[in-house]
Amino acid sequence: MQKRYSQCLLASLTFLIFLLPGIAIAHDMTEIARERMASGGYLEVMWTGAEHMLSGYDHLLFLLGVMFFLTRFIDILKFVTAFTVGHTITLIFATFAGITANHYLIDAVIAVTVAYKGFENLDGFKRWFGVQAPNLLFMVFAFGLIHGFGLSARLQGVTLADDPDLLSKILLFNVGVELGQIIALLIMAIAITAWQKLSIWPTISRVSNTALIGAGAGLLVFQLNGFVQERQQQQAALQYEIFIDQENMMGQVRLSDQQPLAEAELLIESLINGTVNQVRTDSDGWFVFIGENGQTYSISAQGFSGADSQTRVTLGDAAPDHNEELHIPFYVFVALFMLLSVLPARMIARRI
Repeated sequence: MQKRYSQCLLASLTFLIFLLPGIAIAHDMTEIARERMASGGYLEVMWTGAEHMLSGYDHLLFLLGVMFFLTRFIDILKFVTAFTVGHTITLIFATFAGITANHYLIDAVIAVTVAYKGFENLDGFKRWFGVQAPNLLFMVFAFGLIHGFGLSARLQGVTLADDPDLLSKILLFNVGVELGQIIALLIMAIAITAWQKLSIWPTISRVSNTALIGAGAGLLVFQLNGFVQERQQQQAALQYEIFIDQENMMGQVRLSDQQPLAEAELLIESLINGTVNQVRTDSDGWFVFIGENGQTYSISAQGFSGADSQTRVTLGDAAPDHNEELHIPFYVFVALFMLLSVLPARMIARRI
């Protein structure tokens, strides 16, 4: 009995180590992703969508919870389709209509969906409340809508509202998201199928789904804390979020209440030769400016005064890890860990 308990504990810990690394890592759009969305080709836009899904650990943890008890291909296809349709609807329509919300609050709701799925997998509704869980297919679709809203909030951070190619970029980004999701689900299916063959799978499942609840709770606290800190920092008259490359800058100007500074005139002055350029923000407060490599510019908005209402930016080379160094994204290591988890699963199966 003691030996079997030790084997169950070892298998559960091994499964968690291989399947749940990076639980609390938040994902965000990088400066490179913004450059791709602003001026990249079709394949670059698709790759940005795929990469965002593969680095979105809250989305992947929810999908992992959905995959736990699915053994037939038709069931996997049914639930994944419901999730895909849900997040595609909100991704396309919310982005194109410019509907958004604070990304910390959106991600907090997504964290709740992760905890919910772990709770539902443990039959928590029947054990704790004496009722049947809501229809799973409907809930997966509803949570897909929420996850799509989160993707939309991120996408709107890297696209300009008046971009003539906005709709095509949304669609290409979504295609990339689906490709990333398929890759992630294939890797999950390989790993989970190997562990489901063990007689101690029920114990592994209980431990893992308890960990999912803990992960969702941890992500919820993380996102709410980020929201509180962001609100506390909203003291400046204007807030600038600037992203630079060698000769380009793009950014968003917001008021202290996070409302975008729409249709405003910006003065961009070179601090080296004194030239002044005037650009206008779009309806979401975004602007684009092409300058000179190495130049330092002062950015201010007409009608606003004070040190908090301006900022300085120096154009320069792109990030070195983008041009020179070998950069291996974290999700590549997660995928390798999940695939390698098949080996200890087979070793444990032979010993039991």
